[in-house]
Amino acid sequence: MSLLKCSLFIVVLLNSTFHSLLVNSVRCSGTPSSILLTQRWAKTECKDPNLKGNPACNSNKWTLHGLWPDKVKVIDADPLTDDFFNTFENYQQIMRTDWTFLGSADQNTYIRETKKFWNHEWMKHGYCAKDFIGSDQPKSYFEKALELYRSEDLLGRLTSSGIEPRDDKTYQEYEIIQAFTTETPFVRPILSCRAMNRRTYLSEISICFDQNLKAIDCESGGSNVCPKGAITYPLT
Repeated sequence: MSLLKCSLFIVVLLNSTFHSLLVNSVRCSGTPSSILLTQRWAKTECKDPNLKGNPACNSNKWTLHGLWPDKVKVIDADPLTDDFFNTFENYQQIMRTDWTFLGSADQNTYIRETKKFWNHEWMKHGYCAKDFIGSDQPKSYFEKALELYRSEDLLGRLTSSGIEPRDDKTYQEYEIIQAFTTETPFVRPILSCRAMNRRTYLSEISICFDQNLKAIDCESGGSNVCPKGAITYPLT
């Protein structure tokens, strides 16, 4: 082999090895035992004055926050690309109705900011969902999260148990949990609340799944877990 050919071969080999190291550098900080499907109630989040003008504040349903493997985070994931969004059918409509961004944005900036939000969810949680969804690809992660979200009708489940959005009534934590523990599949969720203006508002509900994506009781925990006192599930 000539010196030139040998040098080129070495360069190609090094580049290939370097690329392989980069590709394989993404990893998880641990091994999750369950995965949480977390949904948010926009009427609570949008009591934050910084969200004024966000079109998602008009939502009257529970929207997806994320699909999170428990007690782990992703290390060195690659960000979402334009190709991902270009091949994700109806992503803008999904962003406005199902997987919404509840932060500072208006009609003109909403899609841009929601893309950043989706990227955050992928970079922090998405790759580590691979053992639950059978893929480490972004599209599979977002599609499975949306599939699970659409199978969990929180608004209907709560309403059928007499837990309705109201500004003139409060509920106890156990009353909300009973909407899940007295109906199939009889699982205990995690409730999260926000304290504002001397009231406690229901903010998020998480449903937990095992590695077969079967709903299971969630372990209690988290920094915004609802208190035992009166909880408002706001209508406006």
